[in-house]
Amino acid sequence: MESFAGVDLHKRVSQLAVLREARSPSYFRFPNDITTVEGVLRRLPAGTQIALEATGSWWWFVEKARSMGHEVCLSHPKQTKAIASARLKSDKVDALMLARLLKADLLPTVWIPGEKERQIRELLTHRTRVVRQRTAVINELQALYAKRNVDFAMIGHRARPVVAGANDLSGYGPSIVERDVELVGVFNEQIRGLDKELSRIAKQDAQARRLMSIAGVGPLTAVAVCCWVGDIGRFADAKKLGSYFGLAPRVRQSAERERHGHITKEGNRMVRSLLVEAALSGIRYSKGPARKHYLGVLKRRGKKIARVAAARKLLGAIFHMMKEGIDYPEYLRRSSAQ
Repeated sequence: MESFAGVDLHKRVSQLAVLREARSPSYFRFPNDITTVEGVLRRLPAGTQIALEATGSWWWFVEKARSMGHEVCLSHPKQTKAIASARLKSDKVDALMLARLLKADLLPTVWIPGEKERQIRELLTHRTRVVRQRTAVINELQALYAKRNVDFAMIGHRARPVVAGANDLSGYGPSIVERDVELVGVFNEQIRGLDKELSRIAKQDAQARRLMSIAGVGPLTAVAVCCWVGDIGRFADAKKLGSYFGLAPRVRQSAERERHGHITKEGNRMVRSLLVEAALSGIRYSKGPARKHYLGVLKRRGKKIARVAAARKLLGAIFHMMKEGIDYPEYLRRSSAQ
């Protein structure tokens, strides 16, 4: 007898709804300590299919439920809300709706990455956050100088930075500059350490090494793409991969009218930015078909659209390289032979 459950997972407490044949729904509200969660999961029939939204800290719950023999599905939060919009909003309603959608095979799900992919994603996200913090400090330094109409110049931005003219600033300017420069140095040191670790990961991964054969694709981009894609067999073609990273245009179709809008920007923003940067870097330093494609779109449609087109072109190459297990020179050879 199949059993289906929905979980509305929160930080400290969670709500569980269980559907069984010929029985009314059962509800459990419980705190998120491991002992209690184990007890609740143990009460469910073996092999219960559990649905929860892919928001917040779902890692621990998925691992615990799987270790106890249950099947877990992560629902797409945005698409689930579109299907299961209800006037009455409560944890019980949300949990029950997840269970009912799962039972009816109407639940829009997302891929659950493995432990290795999750750990690397966390490292990449941490690096992005550190870079953002460094940028905020540098912006503060620039604003400090601009308020006093003093030219700002930082030397050694990637190492131990030196800022000229700090003593010419009025008020607390010199002391703020001293602290900010020290902060930038700390951030630089952290970023170097993270980049070193990501380079090590890339060298140990065959798929990442293939991607780094593309001009402009470094360890950071290669590792990010690999751990967000996982098994390339999940994607039927390059267009599906582009849509996964939010680089596909929105399409609105009614009767005989079809309108293409801006890109969807679904998926991970960090990986999408890395793909755009890698595509532009490759165009800058190589004269392959990607550069010709970019210049053509640039002339017809402008810089913004050309940047997206370059990233989509790069993703097309990445898709075939991952699918066929080949490096970039071999991909170009096969493409020219067709």
